[in-house]
Amino acid sequence: MEQEIIKIKRFFALPITIFCLVLFLIIVILLVGLSLAFKSKGVKIVTQQTEYRTGDSLRLKIDNLLGEDVCFSACYPYYIENKEAGWTADEYSQCFAANLAEKCLAPKEARAFESVLPDLKKGVYRFAIPVCVDCSEIFEADRWFYSNEFLIK
Repeated sequence: MEQEIIKIKRFFALPITIFCLVLFLIIVILLVGLSLAFKSKGVKIVTQQTEYRTGDSLRLKIDNLLGEDVCFSACYPYYIENKEAGWTADEYSQCFAANLAEKCLAPKEARAFESVLPDLKKGVYRFAIPVCVDCSEIFEADRWFYSNEFLIK
């Protein structure tokens, strides 16, 4: 009788082990898939080049990867941050008009902007751009997004 019980245990041991391994693999695949599906999305901001000189024309491409509309200020309160002192910001431009929410991007929409770089010392920089998500007429930044780093020679 004892030998029969041992045979039965051995008979079920292999299928249970295989079942547990398959179940574990399915759970891992599901978790990886879910993490990729819910990966943090945002607003992607990329400069056309990675190196510039002061006074160069810079083209900035902005892609809305959120599932919501995003708007920028009519005043374009973009900031250029310098990495030298731990990403300190300098206001890129000043505006004397009403700070309205304009130039909105729908989900998956992209737009490019071009402007001349101000007088900057040599170093590593990035753009910091405030946006409002599903905003009203008056612009109030509720999120910030950053461009790739670029070098001023």
